[in-house]
Amino acid sequence: MEQKKFIRNFIIQSSVLLFMVGAVVVLIDPFFHYHKPVGSLKAVVTKAEYQCIGTVRNFDYDGIVLGSSVAENYNNRWFDEAFGSTTIKGIKSSAATVDLVYYLEEALACKEIKNVYYSMDIFALTADAKKEFPDESLPLYLYNRNPFDDVKYILNKDVVFEHIPYMFAMTYLDDYDEGTSYNWAQYKTFSKEDTLKHYSRPESVHPMMAEAEYKENVDANITLIENVVKEHPEVTFRFIYPPYSMLWWDAAYRNGETEQNLYASVQAAERLLAYENVEMYYFQNMEELITDLDCYMDMVHFSDEINHAIVEWMQEGEYRLTLENYQSEIEKMRNLSHKIQEEYITEYFQE
Repeated sequence: MEQKKFIRNFIIQSSVLLFMVGAVVVLIDPFFHYHKPVGSLKAVVTKAEYQCIGTVRNFDYDGIVLGSSVAENYNNRWFDEAFGSTTIKGIKSSAATVDLVYYLEEALACKEIKNVYYSMDIFALTADAKKEFPDESLPLYLYNRNPFDDVKYILNKDVVFEHIPYMFAMTYLDDYDEGTSYNWAQYKTFSKEDTLKHYSRPESVHPMMAEAEYKENVDANITLIENVVKEHPEVTFRFIYPPYSMLWWDAAYRNGETEQNLYASVQAAERLLAYENVEMYYFQNMEELITDLDCYMDMVHFSDEINHAIVEWMQEGEYRLTLENYQSEIEKMRNLSHKIQEEYITEYFQE
């Protein structure tokens, strides 16, 4: 009899404890799976794969920054001030086009979006346009709309003992800036030495790829973006070609990918600029910037000072592509890629 009573009490107490733990997680909700931050808690967003989908579905905003880790160092408030938005980020490291279009379509389905700031990574335009997203590499219980597997979230010890305390600490013990969502620049150094240290130069020069080898992927990825632009004429889409360093262009040349990358840029500009709700900004042929390796951490990631400058240039209408100039501006990049091989790269590497 005593044993049965003990078991019954144990079950009741355990159930109450689990219920209380789950209630705390649902109330605080550090991954924003159910709601935006409550009370005075700040939107502490540092883990894109866990928090991005919740912020897209549940925050109050009318502007969204989409991109890979290259776009993480934008401060959302820069866009708010420049373009009159309330902005969040839709970020995935090394994002393919299908990944970003997924976040974009979620945002458009959940909110009345006015402004989209889309970081146009060339590697995303050349990626597999048929890949599945979200996939098993992500916490699918946060992405699907199945309430029964939410137990993986609400009874998660890492959420209870790490993420909730971290959210409180960053809100009340640190001067956390909500606009810096997913920012990593504050923890990194930017110098020529670090940039070169992180660059593994391809040993040999491969033949340049033929158009048939990449055209299908590029065209399909552009179509994914174009379909959304076409369906939402009420939204202003601002596409940003980020300024990769000259090391990225050196690697592209040695891997036989230069023409693939230029084709992707030209085709995206040609097709998307045909829409009145599209603006496009091209920062890749900025010779003085991309050859200054002190501005980079590795061959693609640049300092947040450059992120800030990009927003300011966009606000002023500088470096904007049009149907009249996009070919000549991208041709400048082709010429600059030749100059990188003939002049700039020889300072650091000799054949």
